[in-house]
Amino acid sequence: MSANYLIIKKRVRLTTAFRDLTAGIEAWRLWSKLAQQDLVARYQRSWLGPFWLVFSAAIFLIALSIVYSTLFHMEIAEYVPFLAMGILCWGFISGVAVEGVSTFVEAETYIRQVSVSLFIYVFRVLYRNILIFLHQFIVALFVLALFGKLRLTTVPLAVLGLFLLFLQAGWIISLLAIVGARFRDLPQIVTNVLQILFFITPIFWEPSLLGAKRWIADYNPLNSVISIIREPFLGHVPILDHYWLVLGTNAFGWLLIVVVYSRFSKRIVYWL
Repeated sequence: MSANYLIIKKRVRLTTAFRDLTAGIEAWRLWSKLAQQDLVARYQRSWLGPFWLVFSAAIFLIALSIVYSTLFHMEIAEYVPFLAMGILCWGFISGVAVEGVSTFVEAETYIRQVSVSLFIYVFRVLYRNILIFLHQFIVALFVLALFGKLRLTTVPLAVLGLFLLFLQAGWIISLLAIVGARFRDLPQIVTNVLQILFFITPIFWEPSLLGAKRWIADYNPLNSVISIIREPFLGHVPILDHYWLVLGTNAFGWLLIVVVYSRFSKRIVYWL
């Protein structure tokens, strides 16, 4: 009898997780409006507003291009588009990780007062970072057009890569939000891990520079995530292994979230 009770209880929890995920998606008007307000509030009374994102990305790109194109002995016309797409993708990944940790902590007031799907706050952070990504994408698109790297034939693959990137970000934010609500030291841990990943991920250097140690890049999941976006925008077709790795991590990640959310969602309000 007790075994049957536990099975039924687990099924109820899983059903609740799927129901909350569906409810969160259906409330797109709410979380999209919250994300837009977050962005407006961040640049309130600023002359350029959100376009500071464009300006900052451009300055950062110019500075790194001058230095690292010289260090790596690469032509500007080849290196700048490569770097632009790498910085663009990394900016989104790091932003999602840093803000994902405080997703529920940031929404503590709402969570304590209103009983809604917690995925609303996850999608709020995700959409906010997508808006930032789109602003910075203006710089990358200008660079691609300037150096003649944009190829319409591979744009559909780039769109697919962006979809998989955003899908990946969804479960990462969810997981970090739950763990971050329980353990308040997680922001410092994530920040330090990101600093290490920034240097071991092919963002401003090509994997071929590693020589015999190229496996460091090949087995880095972040390299696959970036490659399925950067390569198509540069006119190349990514290898199939990158897609399999990203699809596999997405499937595993969302399955993990359903299990973790079903187990701990009721406790989050007590952790805040």
